[in-house]
Amino acid sequence: MFEIENRHAPKNRKTNKINNKLQENTKKSLIFAGAAAIIVFIISYIYITKQNENYNNIKEQKSNYIVYTKYTNNDSKFSQNIPYVNLKGNTAKLINSDIDLFVSEFKNQKKNIISYEYDISGIILSIIVKAGDYNTEYSPRVYARSYNINLNTLEAIDNKNLLSFFGIDETTVESLIENKFKYFYNDLLKNNYYVEEECNYKCFLKYREVDNYLDNISYYIKNGNLYAYRPFIIYSIFGEEEYFTEDSYKFLLVETEKNKKEE
Repeated sequence: MFEIENRHAPKNRKTNKINNKLQENTKKSLIFAGAAAIIVFIISYIYITKQNENYNNIKEQKSNYIVYTKYTNNDSKFSQNIPYVNLKGNTAKLINSDIDLFVSEFKNQKKNIISYEYDISGIILSIIVKAGDYNTEYSPRVYARSYNINLNTLEAIDNKNLLSFFGIDETTVESLIENKFKYFYNDLLKNNYYVEEECNYKCFLKYREVDNYLDNISYYIKNGNLYAYRPFIIYSIFGEEEYFTEDSYKFLLVETEKNKKEE
């Protein structure tokens, strides 16, 4: 059982309206960091654990962590934990407002889960917020939103600059995600979930509700590695929910040389 299962949003859900508002209103106001931020990242790369974090000079509230839980419920099965980005400046305010808008549909609703994680790699703070709706008849629906912040400038980093730093673009991302889905399909065949004549790769994608590999992607950094969190359906008549785990939604895009050497 997943703590969170990431899914495509149904076309008739009000979440689509929320996503449009975020793109048209809040996200227009975010100040994106440019190439200079990326250069600083290269020079100053070092992984800093959350346990030893400080950053008091840029925190809004010095006594709290740089990201902390501002709201939690008391439901052990369908827990809700909403983060607060504890940084000075207008960008953090806009991001916190964006998070509140994103989770507003799920907060205090029955059978809804909200969770988050964050990580600091070098000077970049990366946050991903997930919300899952288990009120669906067929399969739970999960949504995600991520934020990447330059801690030197306290500005948000857009996806284009983030991918550029890691030396890839959306074409590469699409190819990597496609390869991972093909791996899933072939592995499911080996584990006797499918017979190829009964369900080919197109059939597999249809059950996953994958029309475009780049739909609903959230980019985030963890331990210096770049990931895409990509929603897809795990349930079907073939019982694939027993095969997939929550980590199946995490697509490794770029692994740093530092982490390769530690393996």
